Amino acid sequence: MTTEFSYEHVFRAPSTRTVLDAYFDPDHLATQDVVAELGDRVITENADDDKIRKTTWSVTSLKPLPGFVRAFVSGGKLKYLETMTWRKADDAIDLTVVPQIAGGRVQLAAEYKLSQVGEGQIRRRYKGQVTVNIPLLSGKIERGIVEAIEKGMPMMFECTQKWLERSKPA
Repeated sequence: MTTEFSYEHVFRAPSTRTVLDAYFDPDHLATQDVVAELGDRVITENADDDKIRKTTWSVTSLKPLPGFVRAFVSGGKLKYLETMTWRKADDAIDLTVVPQIAGGRVQLAAEYKLSQVGEGQIRRRYKGQVTVNIPLLSGKIERGIVEAIEKGMPMMFECTQKWLERSKPA
């Protein structure tokens, strides 16, 4: 089963590059992790060249898990691998999140596509899908993940916007 989602926001920023750079900035990530209640974020892969920038992090959630999910999570804390691949020529980031739950049968795949829509205005389209392959629970888990994304989206957008404003070059 697969559940799709799509969100759009306009950042106040000088360029698409400014926003894209933020997604790989350790200070921005740490700021977002506080808002998202995430703990350890450790780089497990990092590559950067003229065409792509790709980083994979191992991330631990500090949030309690719903009861029906706990049985599938070793140690009671959700950990996942988050991979972002910035396709520089396309002003886009491919994102995958693979929770260490149920032997890899849960995955989020998405794209951040950025475009300049006005002076100092950058539109981000965040579109993707959550796929769960656990009989009888797939739909419930997928909807729960999408609801969590939807609930957190305004806070994460605001967090990034404030970080961009704070981090402007003088």
